[in-house]
Amino acid sequence: MARNIGRTASSIGMMEGAFFVSRTDLIQWVNKTLQVSLTKVEQCASGAIYCQIIDACHPGSVAMRKVNWMAKADHEYIPNYKVLQAAFDKLGIERHIQVEMLVRAKYQDNLEFLQWIKCFAEKEGCVRDDYDPVAAREGKPVPAWAKPVAGLATLASSGAFEKENLRPKQAAAKAGYEAEKKPVAKVRPAPASRMPAVDSQTSAGVEALKAKVESQQEGMLELKATLDGLERERDYYFRKLRNVEIMCSTLEANMEPSFTAEKIIADIQGILYAEHDEDDQTAAPQVSA
Repeated sequence: MARNIGRTASSIGMMEGAFFVSRTDLIQWVNKTLQVSLTKVEQCASGAIYCQIIDACHPGSVAMRKVNWMAKADHEYIPNYKVLQAAFDKLGIERHIQVEMLVRAKYQDNLEFLQWIKCFAEKEGCVRDDYDPVAAREGKPVPAWAKPVAGLATLASSGAFEKENLRPKQAAAKAGYEAEKKPVAKVRPAPASRMPAVDSQTSAGVEALKAKVESQQEGMLELKATLDGLERERDYYFRKLRNVEIMCSTLEANMEPSFTAEKIIADIQGILYAEHDEDDQTAAPQVSA
């Protein structure tokens, strides 16, 4: 009992900073931790990624043999979340998994759950050093993005992903090599005052600015997606409240004897828990019981 209370308090505390983790950081963290090559958060909707992150924190706590990595539809995702829920129960993690929302592969829902998963992993000491994510998936058919990228860790540790910053040096070395192969020039060099100044750091500075601009543009797109989702939810719940207000005004003007307290409560609950609005036929946010 004390263990469960401790986990609940810990979960509440770590959620304070959970939503500040960006999509880019989340994807990079998942790819590095599980040796996969995710490109978008929506790929986590099947539940397989969530299952293996928990297994990486507590090896053996998740029945990885039951995880279906090749699931492609929401009804195929649900068994994976049953495996995840069983692991939560085994570890005493009191976190409600909103399966009906996650399996729809919506960006915002999976982003928030992945943010929570990352915070949980960091609270638990992250992934154990002796955990082999590739071996844990061995023998199971997996999609292309779940197959390990050969040499990825070696390239990352050696700094090969920063090769754009090395291009000026490589170009200078190549130029020096070519100069050694050519005979000595007989043309009289121009006066020093006429020679253009060469800034060895200009190219690297331009590349850094380009990378910064791209990062800021990506951040703006993420913020726009979040804002759009919040606006949709605001409008959705406003319509709910407006419908309840209209119903209350109608009852106040004409209260029929047949309207009992139970009937009024049932009508209000029907409005609050309706999955679709009359004015909007798109999927609405789910209200957990």
